[in-house]
Amino acid sequence: MTRDLLVRGGTVVTPHGRFEGDVAVRDGRIAAFGRDLGSDAATPVLDARGLVLLPGIIDPHSHLWEAGFVSGPDFTDSTASAAAGGITTIIEMPLTVPEVLDETVLKEKAALGERTSHVDFALYGGVSPDRLHDLDGMWAAGAAAFKIFTCDTGCAMKGVIDDADLVDAMTRIARLGGLACFHAENDELLVANRRRLAAQERRDNAAFCDWHSETAELEAINRILFYAGRLGTRVHIVHVTSPEGVRLVERARGEGVRATAETCPHYLYLTEDDIAARGAWVTCAPPMRGPAAMAGMRARLDDGTIATIGSDHGPVDPELKLRASNDVFAGQCGMPANETMVPLMLNLAAEGFVSLERLAALMAEAPARLYGLYPRKGAIAIGSDGDFTLVDPGERWTIRQAELIGACGWTPFEGVPVTGKVKATVVRGRVVARDGRVTGEPGAAYVPRLS
Repeated sequence: MTRDLLVRGGTVVTPHGRFEGDVAVRDGRIAAFGRDLGSDAATPVLDARGLVLLPGIIDPHSHLWEAGFVSGPDFTDSTASAAAGGITTIIEMPLTVPEVLDETVLKEKAALGERTSHVDFALYGGVSPDRLHDLDGMWAAGAAAFKIFTCDTGCAMKGVIDDADLVDAMTRIARLGGLACFHAENDELLVANRRRLAAQERRDNAAFCDWHSETAELEAINRILFYAGRLGTRVHIVHVTSPEGVRLVERARGEGVRATAETCPHYLYLTEDDIAARGAWVTCAPPMRGPAAMAGMRARLDDGTIATIGSDHGPVDPELKLRASNDVFAGQCGMPANETMVPLMLNLAAEGFVSLERLAALMAEAPARLYGLYPRKGAIAIGSDGDFTLVDPGERWTIRQAELIGACGWTPFEGVPVTGKVKATVVRGRVVARDGRVTGEPGAAYVPRLS
């Protein structure tokens, strides 16, 4: 029996346990797994002895952005760095040019991705108050979720700021059975904070965190959860920065609200002190909080209260960061992150904050289930796509931009020592990256929502 690939001799880790053995892929899908699987001479063999084989890692929070933020008008660069970093599927946000606000643009973006992506991908639909009538078409075209900002985005895709618009959007998404993913910050508080800081002539690095205050984030989370409970909308709060935000989501879940929370590696490694010291190079919205918040988020990784990990990959051109040399508000928010996400999370496993089984849930099965891609993605099961992330959980190394391939040319984690390294990335039985370098030309699959 000819197979596309036989992965030989690894330690297979899933959310439900681990075993030593082989996994065989045929026609892009898992055909068998177990010990000492046979193969014919035509079957490529990937030696995984000494390595851990995880279900293919999914990044549910990716921003390719447009030319000007980083070089390149398509999927090529950011999916190359994703593949190098062990990610087999990305779920791509709608803030590209043009923004994904209707079915036509979603389908055009899917076609572009299939030509130029190194990894498989799903797509978000964008939510803008004047385009709510287009949600149905995007959902029918397989959108995995809808992205809502409760504050001004600075883009043509305006935030859903007014409560009446928010209720209308959430009502429509609930009717579809869709998932509403939220950037949660209170716009009125952001505007007032910025006005106050301008009056004080504050442009220092620490002013950024005063602008994007934790209060502004928590108020928006609380309001979203209230409406979700009233309307029956499934909601996912992305890039939650602190244990307080996670507690709000958990409390709502206890009251029957269908709500989940995501966090990102930068909230697990960086703090507001880094923003004060390094300025725009580590600014994102919402920003990192204090050391106690970072410690609290690390402590919650293994207890099930955080549903998913997303990179919030945003490859900003260095020139757009350098604009902030004398004014933190002049710098473009965002950080390249998909190439370092898996190693940073493996390091937290090595340090005892989270088990490898829990990482397989947080970074593969849970996002696949949440976004309607399971069991095609996120599982090591017969018939699932042959997607694997092979890692050496014990290899020690230091993150250096010189070893990374992202075109923006910098990383916020320069010099961070980690234990755990990606050795190979497999998408539907095809090895797309080895040892931090892509191994073939682009060409991937758009993965429409299954349910």
